[in-house]
Parts: sequence; C-alpha cells; structure tokens
Amino acid sequence: MNFKNKTAEEKAKLYKIAIILVLLLGVAVKCIKFGVLMDQTQSDEMGCGYDAYCLLHYGTDRYGYSWPVYFINYGGGQNALYTYVCVLTIKLLGYSKFAIRLPALLFSIMGGIVGTLLTGQLTKDTDKKPKAMLLFAILYAVAPYTFMASRFALESNLMFSCSTVFIYFLVRAHREKNNLFYLLAGLFAGITLYTYAIAYIVLPMMLLLSIIYMIRTRQVNFLNVILFVIPLAILATPLILVQYVNYFDKEQFQLGIFTITKFREYRSGEISFNDFFPGIFKGYFSVLCYDGLGYNTNENFFTFYPMSIPFFFYGFYILVKRAIVSIKENSIDGNVLVFFWVIGETLAAGLMTEPNTNRMNGLIFPVMFMTILGIHTLIDKFPEKFVLPSWCTLAAVYGIYFVIFLYSYFTVIAWQRVTTSSMCPEGYHYIQENDTLKEKVVVSNIPPQFFAATALPSPDKVDYEGNYKDDKYAWFNTYDYPTLRDYFYNVGGVAPVYLIYNPTDDDKAVMEENGAKTERFGYSFYLYYWN
Repeated sequence: MNFKNKTAEEKAKLYKIAIILVLLLGVAVKCIKFGVLMDQTQSDEMGCGYDAYCLLHYGTDRYGYSWPVYFINYGGGQNALYTYVCVLTIKLLGYSKFAIRLPALLFSIMGGIVGTLLTGQLTKDTDKKPKAMLLFAILYAVAPYTFMASRFALESNLMFSCSTVFIYFLVRAHREKNNLFYLLAGLFAGITLYTYAIAYIVLPMMLLLSIIYMIRTRQVNFLNVILFVIPLAILATPLILVQYVNYFDKEQFQLGIFTITKFREYRSGEISFNDFFPGIFKGYFSVLCYDGLGYNTNENFFTFYPMSIPFFFYGFYILVKRAIVSIKENSIDGNVLVFFWVIGETLAAGLMTEPNTNRMNGLIFPVMFMTILGIHTLIDKFPEKFVLPSWCTLAAVYGIYFVIFLYSYFTVIAWQRVTTSSMCPEGYHYIQENDTLKEKVVVSNIPPQFFAATALPSPDKVDYEGNYKDDKYAWFNTYDYPTLRDYFYNVGGVAPVYLIYNPTDDDKAVMEENGAKTERFGYSFYLYYWN
C-alpha cells in the first residue's frame, strides 16, 4: 500500500517507529569504542573525574573542600553538575575513562530524545509535526557535533541537553497552563545554571522576555510563577553566593555541607563589551562551522555539515517571522520562547572574549531546530514532482557525509593530539599491584597537575595548585631534562618504572636498547620496567 494512501493513524505509527529507530541508530553509533576514542584525555575531563573520585571516597574535592557548589579545578573554576553525576557513574562502574565519559553520552541521548519531543511541540499546530520530529532525530543521529560532544567529559556541554529539557517544559507549561510543567521548568532552569556559567547571562534575559510575553498572552498566573521560581531560587542561591564571594573578594564559607568556593583566579575578564559584534560572529561561526578545537569540531565536516548552513539561515528567517507575528497577535506559540533563548545566547556570544563551540552549546537545539525547519519548509514549497527526488537527494548527501565522517573520526580525528597529556589509572594500578614495582619511583611525562587523575591520591597529597606531591613520582619533561633520553641517562636509569604517554620513537628506542620490559595500556600508554 502506498504511503500516501495510508490513514493518518497508520502514517503516525510509521513515523513513530521511524523516529525510534533513528534515535536508536544514533545512540548505537555513539557507543562504538566509547570511552576509548577519542584516545587522549582532555584536561577538564581529568579534573572532573578526579574530583568525582575524591567526593566519592573522601567527601571532598581534590583540594579538601566539602561538596563544592562550583569546583576550583585548575584555579578558574568548573561547573558542578557533570562532576556530581560522575560520582554516580564511578560508584557504579569504577574509576575509568568510560565511567568519566558516560554522563556525556547519557545527557546527549537525553538531549536527542527531548529535542525530538520539543520539535513536536513547536510544530504541534501544523501537519508537519511527524516529519519535523523525524528530521530532528535524523540530524541528531548523524551530526558530527552530537557525536563528538558525547564522547568526552567536557562539563559545559551539558547545557545543550539541560536547556532543551528546560525549554520543553516551559513551552508545554505556557501552552497548557499546567502547574507541574511550570514546576519542572523551574527545576531544569536551575539545573541548567550548574551546566555552564554562560547560563547566568542567557537564562535571565530569556526569562525576562518570556515573562512579559506570557503576561501579554494571559497564560501565566501567580501560582504558576511561584511554582517556577521556588526550585529556580533554591538552586540559584548557592551560585549567587559563589559570585558574591569571588566578585567582592570575600572568604569562602560553608553552607551546611556545601562549600561556597573562592577561586584562585576569577574569570570575569572573559566577559566584555569590547568586541560585541565580532563576538557574535565568532559565536555563530563556531556553532555552525568549527572552532579550531579538535575535540569539539572538525573543519572538514563542521558541526552539522556544510550543506546545513543555508537551511539554517532560511529556518532562522522563518522562526523570527513566526515569533514576531505571534508577539504582535499575543498568540500562544512556543517558537517565541525559542526565539527569546536565541536572543539570550546571542547576547552571551557578544559578551564572550573567545566564543567557541562548547561555550555556545546552549545554542545547539535552536540551530538544529532552525535547520530542519528550513529543510522541510523549503522542500515542501517545491512542485510535487520535485519533492520526492529532493528528499532522496538530501538523504543521500547527508548519508554519504555521515559515512565519510565516521570513517574519518575512527581513523584520523580521534587520534589527533589535541591535548598534551592524558590519564592512565589502569597503568598505575598495575604498578601498585606488583610487589616489586610498587616500591619504585614512577617516572612519567604526565605533568603533576594531571598525574593525580592517574595515581588517585588522597586530597592531602595535592597542593594548592593541584599538583601531585609524592616522593615516588617524578616528572621528566622539564627544562633540564626535556626528553626521556636526557632523563634516563642523567638521572633515572633502570631504577624507576616509566609510565609514558604517547612515547616518541626515540623514547621507545631508549627503553628497547636498555632491555626494558613493556606493558601497554589502551592505545597510547606504555609502562617500561626492570625487575
């Protein structure tokens, strides 16, 4: 039976099945060699994972502070939500790159599912709802950005998924005037504040515009506001106190078991009006194209592939047009709330000194929605005889790009050295389990700030700057001994064990010519030792 001749119920069922299958495909692809590739470990991953480990075992972060509401990390601060979720995954699975990166995958899946549902809400009053939801699911499944961001533990990337859930509940609350949805919207608004500090700019701007709009459409009452504000205020208060402590140079203090932290460096200088319009350009360029950070994006594939850009701009035009019409007519339209979020993100981009893709990840859902909005609106305007060929051509182009991207990721992109260090807890564990090796000094090219994520010491063995301090650890990559050969022949010799990240050919030659035994961990770590 031809699809066109099927009943509306049959079509809806087929669309639902297709959406579920596409989302499952997207999740399955993201799970391939998950936790292993990308091969290197980004510095914030290491800081997040080690803080989570310390919280689990000692009830403090690596500096000995009890349950911080904002982590110090390497001095300038780190958003808290990812680390607290990471405590749970490490508790369940043990300390590993897989456990540390798992929250990224889980939140990405949440963003894909809720983003699909939100797309349905935003197109609910049109006959394009099933098609739009399927298109969003497809874009989530094949996009380079959603794939790469789900594979490493950068805490700020959670803003995409959490802000999408927040907008979803707010759209439904506004449409249905439902108290539960207002409560959930307030809860996820507060949670979003713990994903990335940029939300401190985006959320107030969006809420200010939304409150004015909701009052004009008479879709909000006093009880709705109270239910929204209570969870938001409870969650926002500790973060407001953190800003107070750091902006006014006050001492950090305890709020019950939680620490209101003071940073070693307060990064207020990263916000400025000096380059407002260039900042907006850089922000949108990074979220539509690439940002030069190899763990975020790739310049050959962009965030959503190059062919998505014209569709995005057409969708942007449609969204703005719809929002303006709805505002003028005081009509209920979730697109208006998405438009207000875009305004907040645009303001944040202009204020950032160096926008990049992860800093702009709160814009990911709107960009995806506007892209699929542009696609289906444009193709549906074609003469009927061109519609099916157009869909087939578009599917073929995205499919080919996706296959090429996957091949490139697993053979090239995931192996690029975008960081200078990594972590290898399994290598250090191997040393500690060996009665002969555990008494030896461990020599490594992992700097002291990062080696703690490998050795997992108690917080009292980490100094004020996060350096691992132990007489059984030595870092050879110094000014005096810049290579392993220099260190081996001038200082170390065969007495220590050498845990080396990504050794050079010369490093390997030094070990081989001196008869070292070798163990390999993952793709890039080598342990050299002598009994």
